[in-house]
Amino acid sequence: MNAGVTIWRCTGCGVAYFPERLLCPRCHGHTWQQDRVHEAVVEEVSVIRHMIGQADWTPKRIASVRTAAGPRITVGLRDESGPGTTIALFEDGAAPFGEGKKSQNGLRRGT
Repeated sequence: MNAGVTIWRCTGCGVAYFPERLLCPRCHGHTWQQDRVHEAVVEEVSVIRHMIGQADWTPKRIASVRTAAGPRITVGLRDESGPGTTIALFEDGAAPFGEGKKSQNGLRRGT
């Protein structure tokens, strides 16, 4: 697991996107610089209850999150975080995930 999630910034206008684009929708630039975002706020949560072709599927939680850098991304949730919760972002392989940030006493924070 890697801390943070990779996003891409247009070198022409500085706007951040996820996933990487071929051309910047804002300035039509085509060169990118990688950056990382480490936290986001959960906006919506969904549960994937069925997966075609999977016999022993366990429901998975996903969330639409707003990053401080600007882009909204979809991540897998590793806990019961809900809307309004600030989560820590990380990558497991190439997939983005998040879970509630821990407070100084080791307990997970809500909002």
